[in-house]
Amino acid sequence: MNFNNFPFEIILDWYKTNGRHNLPWRTDQDPYFVWISEIFLQQTQVTRVIPYFEKVIADFPTVEDFSKLSYEEFFPYYEWLWYYSRARNMLKTAQIISEEYSWKFPDTFKELTSLPGVWPYTAQAILSFWHNQNILAFDTNIEKIFARYYFWSRFYKLSPVEKKEIQIAFEKTWISARTINAAMMDFASNIDINDKINISWDNYPLKKSKFFLDKALNEEKIDKVRHKVDKKNAEIIVFLHEEHKEYYSLNPDTIEPFILWKSSQDHRHFIKDHFKNTYNLSLSVRPAYKKISLSKWDYFFYHAQIQTWTHEFGIFTKKEKNSWEDNFLNK
Repeated sequence: MNFNNFPFEIILDWYKTNGRHNLPWRTDQDPYFVWISEIFLQQTQVTRVIPYFEKVIADFPTVEDFSKLSYEEFFPYYEWLWYYSRARNMLKTAQIISEEYSWKFPDTFKELTSLPGVWPYTAQAILSFWHNQNILAFDTNIEKIFARYYFWSRFYKLSPVEKKEIQIAFEKTWISARTINAAMMDFASNIDINDKINISWDNYPLKKSKFFLDKALNEEKIDKVRHKVDKKNAEIIVFLHEEHKEYYSLNPDTIEPFILWKSSQDHRHFIKDHFKNTYNLSLSVRPAYKKISLSKWDYFFYHAQIQTWTHEFGIFTKKEKNSWEDNFLNK
């Protein structure tokens, strides 16, 4: 595959006119701001992140201020952004930055990825946006653009070798990594959207993309296979746990997950609201880890971790949880 022909300039031209240049974390390339925004933006929409980001930055304007927070103090700032392990990792990272780096973020990929919760993409984003290092930040949105352009479908998983070859091809363009990463993020969110029905093919800029040439037919075939399970009519099965070391059950004698009725609402919001209203518990709910169809019924399986308040549920091991699940799936 020849990756030297990717039209970075077309996306760059689109961005100059249509990009979200006024996002609060783009107006100041402070690495602390970049770090906060990138952690918050993981699997979360930009419009939802903005007020959380602005509140944190207003109340804790430096990483030094942030490093002094306890989890209980930070929880209200993060509660509806899910993924609470990320919040704990942020506090750990801030303390490391304070104690080992004198409140300055490191400027190497190796050092950044050694920090709790800083994955390769986050490190790439910090280095490109803060240092303007010539690095493509391969998150799922940016990968989607390349996967569609060269391999028809966003479901194609780029290999490490393919990413490296794309990176080498990008370096030959002399385009600012800071600018192109922002441009591609915006392009993926506004033009190369997942909802293919709402793509404007007449105005789609990447005319040589294989995704464009077959008008998403290849991706549509894969999509239908992936979404055979009917979410709106699926039973919701929830396993409460503590760091996947303990699992909880209403039945004190045997482990049983919490099985909720069907809901057309967003499942994760529905689960959080149910446990808050029923048990006065605040939860972190992960995306469904299993979607299956058994006989006449569909099921969505979720892991959820208790964040605040106490409970009197039965406590069981991971082995007992897995045994219940295996029996259920094989019944």
